[in-house]
Order: sequence, then C-alpha cells, then structure tokens
Amino acid sequence: MKSSFKKLPGSQIELEVELDQKEFEPYWKEAHEKAFKSVDIKGFRPGAAPKELAEKAVDQEKVFSEAANRAVRITLDEVAQDNSWTIIDAPKIELTDAQLGLKYKGTLTLFPEVKLGNYKKIAKKVFGEKKEVKAEAAEIDKTIEWVRNSRAKQTLVNRAAKAGDLVETDVETLIEGKPVEGAQLKGDKFILGDSRLMPGFDKQLENHSAGEKLEFSITAPADYWHKEIRGKKVDFKVNLISVFERELPEVNEEFVKGLGKFTSVEELKKSIADGLIKEKSEKEGERLRIKTLEEIIKDADMDIPEVMIEKTLEGMVADAQAMMKAQRLPADRQGLKEEDVRNSLKDRARNNVATNLVIYKISETENLKPTEEEVQAEVDILTGRMERSVNPKQYYNYAFGLVQNRKVFEFLAKQ
Repeated sequence: MKSSFKKLPGSQIELEVELDQKEFEPYWKEAHEKAFKSVDIKGFRPGAAPKELAEKAVDQEKVFSEAANRAVRITLDEVAQDNSWTIIDAPKIELTDAQLGLKYKGTLTLFPEVKLGNYKKIAKKVFGEKKEVKAEAAEIDKTIEWVRNSRAKQTLVNRAAKAGDLVETDVETLIEGKPVEGAQLKGDKFILGDSRLMPGFDKQLENHSAGEKLEFSITAPADYWHKEIRGKKVDFKVNLISVFERELPEVNEEFVKGLGKFTSVEELKKSIADGLIKEKSEKEGERLRIKTLEEIIKDADMDIPEVMIEKTLEGMVADAQAMMKAQRLPADRQGLKEEDVRNSLKDRARNNVATNLVIYKISETENLKPTEEEVQAEVDILTGRMERSVNPKQYYNYAFGLVQNRKVFEFLAKQ
C-alpha cells in the first residue's frame, strides 16, 4: 500500500492511498464470496446453485462497492495509526481509480495538535498579580439595606402612589397600536422607582391612586436593551390596581435575631463581611484563572477544526434557546434571530474549544489525568444534590471535566 498526504488549514489532511491489484484482491474475494453464497436462484437452496448460474446472478457492482468500502475503512485506520492521527469527523472519500487495484482520496479532520508556550511562566506571572480582597463598610451597609427591603412591612393604603411604594399593576405595551410580545403584564408588582422597566415609566405612576387607568407614551432610549424598540414611541396602558406603603425595619438587636443566630448588629456585620470576602475571593480566583488561560492560549499554536467549533456552538445555541424558553423570552423579544444568536456566540464557542484543548494538553503533559476514584467522588457529589433519582453514568464525562479542570488550575496556581 502506498500513501501520501498534505496538510490543509483547520487541522485537515488530504490523503491519497493506492492499493495494487494484489493488495485489493483479498477485499474483492471476501465480498464476492459473501455475495456468491447469498445468491437466490429459483429451484435451488441458497448456496446450492450451479457455479455458472450463481456467478451470473452475482451483482458485480455491489461486490466492488462492498470490497472498496471495506478496503478504505481498514487502510484508513492503518494510515491513521501509523501517523498517530485521531479522526474526529466523517472522512470525505473519493475513489479515483479502480482499473488495477484501488486508488482513493480522502479529506480527514483530525484532533488538532496543540503546541504550548511557557505556560508555567505565564501562570506564575498572572497568579502573582492576585489582589487583596476586603469588605468595605459601604458594601456591608448596602447588604443590610437589601435585607431591610426584603423584610419591609407592606400596608395597603388609599392615597396617591409615591416613590418607594409597592404597586400592583396591569400593563399593556403597544407600538403603532400592536401589542409588544412578552410585555403584557397582569398583576405585576414592583417598587415604584425601582421597576427596571423603561426609563421614565415609574414617574408616570407617581401621584396616582389605586383604581386609576393611565395612558401615556415614552420614546425608548437609543441604547435600550430591546433592539427593535430603540428610538421608537412606545404606548402604555396601565391599570393601577393597588398601592402599598412599605415600612422598613430598624436595624437593632430584635431585627438581627430574626435573621438567624445573631446576637448583635456587629455580629451580623461580621457575618456579611465574611460572606463578601469569600465571594470576592472566589471572583478574584476566577479572574486569575480566566486571565491565565487567555495568556496561555495567546502563546499557544493550534489550528482548531471548524467542526469542533460548530459542535460547541450548537450546544451553546441550544442552551441559550432553552434558557429563553424557560424565562418565556423568545429570541425575537431580544431583537435577535437564531442566526444573530449564533453569530453572537461564535467567538465564545471558539474560545471554549481553545480553552478545553489547552487544559487537555496541560493535563496530558503534566500527567494530571483524573483517577477513577476522583471522578467517581465528583459524580457522587453531583448526583447527591439531585432531588430525583438519576443515572450516575450520565454525569461521568461532566465530572471528569470538572476534576481535570480543577487539577490543572491547582497545578498552575502553584507555579
């Protein structure tokens, strides 16, 4: 067997393989014998017909096709093994000659070779930039204020609404007389001045009482999140159902005791500070991990196959669509078509693939492959959090990835 190849962009290979007549003959004989034994001629049992009659009944094109397919499959595996290739997509095969033996061309997509730079030096530099984290007094006060708001006493009042009140409303949203999908609200409650609806909306409800029906228009800002509404005149019809006055509790010992095992305001503040520091530390660690990977990827050499990016992108688009469906937010409400969603995620998909390739390569180079015990322990943790019965095997690959990532990042952080 003769073979030759040349490299193409995207970790693809253009391969040419040639089998002479002697090399191809065993494949043809095997296919022919199989076809010969399965010939069905009226009046004879299968395989019992005279050789001359059976030979005439054999479909020679089918014999050649089966022989060629088997020859391609086996020789392709041999060439891949000889060159240490991992083929990651269905090869595109073209038979070029079958006069004396068999010749074919194939376009193969391979698992990409990843050449890393000095990733240890990069990791040492980046993790050396770790920032000190602390909880600021203003952040602690803001958290306490959020808790106070969540525990505010609400009293139904018969007066005009003002900023800070909780209001209950029905809202119709229209553009040029047509309802805006996803923007029709029934019994929606929000704090006046903090509704996060269109800027200027809350102001229109101030100084109005329960039972009033309001109609007004607002021009959407040029940078409004809904692309198709930007700069347009939006009409609102609001039924103000009820108004609630909110009374925030005082921050004292009685208040903090109602939040848990706290005996003083200072104890609550310390607990909040500890939580903020933990959260900030986790975010700082994530920032360093992301930056380290970004720098390692920049310094690495790899030619990522388009099929890997596309498969990753398909998964990301499916996740985005599932999230929008769960939130009852169709893509068109965000001013995005599926094609727009794909385009917006393409770069991230490419980066995700590059990240996984780099982590895999470091794991392989530094012998950080997860053990069966480590993966099983992670699977037990994941499935233990499930409220319903699940098959642990479904989480094996995910758990393997989590453990591998953790081991690689722990290694990099120690440089």
